[in-house]
Amino acid sequence: MPWKTPFKFWKSAVILSLGALIALQPEKGRGDCTPEYRRFHGYSFLKSSIIRGDAPGAAYVLGFSKLYEQFGRQSANMRAENIEEWRSRYCNKADAYDIDMVVYGMSIPELQELLSAIEVKGYGISTALRTNTFANYLYRNGCSETINYLLYTRECSPLVEQPIDWVKEPLLLDRANRLIIQGRDELMRCNSHYIRVRYAYQMIRLAHYTKQYERTVELYHWLRPKCDNDPSLIDFWMLGHKAGALKALGRNAEAAYDYTRIFHYCPSKRESALQSFSIKTDEEWVETMKLCKTYGEKTALLAIRSFGRHSRALEDMEAIYAIEPASSYLDVLLVRELRRLEKQLLGVEFNAHRAQNKRYHNIPQPGAHDYLIRLKELVAKAIAEGQLSNPQLWLLSDGYLEVIAGDYYAAKVSFDRHRSKIKDEGLREQLEVLELVTKIGLVQEIGDDTEEDIAKLMFDNALVLQNRNRFNTFSADKMAWLFQRFDMPGKAFLAKGNFIDLKANPQEALIRDLEKMLEQKRLNRYERSLIMTSDTALTLFDVKMLKATMLMDQYSLPAALETIKAIEDPNTVSAYGVWDPFIVRDFDCINCPIRDTVTLLNRRQIIDQMLNLEYQAMTDRTNGAMAFFKLGMAYYNMSYFGHAWSVMDNFRSGASLKARKDTKDPSVVINERFSMGNREHFDCSRALYYFDQARQFANNPEVAARATFMAARCEQNQYFWRRGERTYTYFNILKTQHNNTAFYARMVNECKYFKSYVAR
Repeated sequence: MPWKTPFKFWKSAVILSLGALIALQPEKGRGDCTPEYRRFHGYSFLKSSIIRGDAPGAAYVLGFSKLYEQFGRQSANMRAENIEEWRSRYCNKADAYDIDMVVYGMSIPELQELLSAIEVKGYGISTALRTNTFANYLYRNGCSETINYLLYTRECSPLVEQPIDWVKEPLLLDRANRLIIQGRDELMRCNSHYIRVRYAYQMIRLAHYTKQYERTVELYHWLRPKCDNDPSLIDFWMLGHKAGALKALGRNAEAAYDYTRIFHYCPSKRESALQSFSIKTDEEWVETMKLCKTYGEKTALLAIRSFGRHSRALEDMEAIYAIEPASSYLDVLLVRELRRLEKQLLGVEFNAHRAQNKRYHNIPQPGAHDYLIRLKELVAKAIAEGQLSNPQLWLLSDGYLEVIAGDYYAAKVSFDRHRSKIKDEGLREQLEVLELVTKIGLVQEIGDDTEEDIAKLMFDNALVLQNRNRFNTFSADKMAWLFQRFDMPGKAFLAKGNFIDLKANPQEALIRDLEKMLEQKRLNRYERSLIMTSDTALTLFDVKMLKATMLMDQYSLPAALETIKAIEDPNTVSAYGVWDPFIVRDFDCINCPIRDTVTLLNRRQIIDQMLNLEYQAMTDRTNGAMAFFKLGMAYYNMSYFGHAWSVMDNFRSGASLKARKDTKDPSVVINERFSMGNREHFDCSRALYYFDQARQFANNPEVAARATFMAARCEQNQYFWRRGERTYTYFNILKTQHNNTAFYARMVNECKYFKSYVAR
């Protein structure tokens, strides 16, 4: 919506295609191929039920899928309306199903049998035809003109029901022309003007489909005066073909006027009229407006223009209101503009995705607030003057515009003032929804009482439960925003996120706040809802263990140990996982089985053992090298590259090394499953340090060689992680200083990287 640039036909042609209509619908949250972080995220509380589905332009509010669901596709509507018209013109003496069978389903031999029964005395009709109420009616009343017409349609239909290249099919074109002449003759012989208008339609349709556009227009003007029937939907079907021919001839204003009339007067053809409508210049617009003969046609033309994807609908609404305040187009356009303003401004202050909405969708757009104020002025004026077709809708909109603007107090005052006047059942329910939105919007403080009230609203109110998808995100974002304002980042995170996301990328401030919340003696109802994950509740121990995992990832072993000590029961600690990170493996094997003889340790036991090894490495010269080596092995196995990676991490993806990384932190990998990405422990620098120490202090050449090789693996992994210049420091040491060891000989045969390095 270009809030600043006036709508100009010379800048943007109004070409209403089905694709453009679909683009006007609210964006979906999921289900397409758009990356989640690029989708528009906002709130919408207007329900489709506040607009009649058959109202002109309702598709712009309901969306075509909803419209089809409630009222069927245009082709189905045309057929249903056609059958109903046949039924009314024949005095409602036949069932609609039977009429459909005769008009659309009956074969040529069956129609010929029926005609013979009328024209030949004593011929009679078969039992199958006699049991059809419409066929029986035609037979009893001698309606041979109707049957001759239906036989004529059977000849015309094959030429219009599928695309034909008329240049390559001259015989078919000749057949179509002969049928036009035949139809003219049949029409002139026909006494029933209702059947005449149907012959006229078939001829005009044939001329249009065969791309004889001048002839189409001529036929329309020649045939239409010869059909003195009551108004029929067929009139607009013919008009549609005439409009298509005018458009093909470049007579855009005349065509646009005809499409406007079809849109305004013929519900079953509105969709195709909108798709075909096209005005490309201001001059064409002025010319089309001059052709309009009634206020209704002028308002329809303005409405069609306002339905354009990039239109300034408010200007057209003001023009429509000046011409015809009670126009139903105003109701549809009002709801459409409310939905567009919802997308622009509703909850923008606390929308968690505001930055990405601005970046990828330029929402909110400059001037949106000013546009809202102008719309509110029109609404107030229309309510005061009292000439609207649906005043209750406008009363509701008066308050909702305040909600969209973020003035929840003014919205409450407006809803209170108008509530007694809104009696329509659908609008009454919509009012209740908007009042609940207002209650959430009015919350400005955080505390047990406030949180209890929000919990009661979210979990006990039947209307909220019926509209859970609408309310959940809105209330969660609002509460998260408030928690953040009152320095409660952990609660803010849980209000709109999941503990799994925090486990994937632990954040110290969030963990600290969650500890504080869970250490309380009593949680309020809203807090209890925050800690529910599936059918279990988040516990203080869960947060403590996550904190310990994070501290281990940061190499803060003493602090991690102190955190784990808060969990006094060893079995509880072990329930969070047991490993043996000290297993020596010369090659990476993430999922290799562990032998039954291996003693598995929980995190506390691992830290205890590592702290003991650090002490031993620094104080025991005899065994210090092996202590360094075991520490290096533990840190390596607990990294992304080792089998015990889950000691210092909660989620590992085999694709992480190749995945796009967060520019601020190279250890965080963007992952669509986790809102903050996935932190991986790629860093092998601590393991490399201990392997290097083991290499330097080792008395046994085999130990020194193995430590050097492991340091080379760490060096290689650091390159895989951070890239940059590739170095071979430890391969070189292994090659030059340990080439007489058995370990060296084995690695030359078993390690392709080292073998390649030695060979060059």
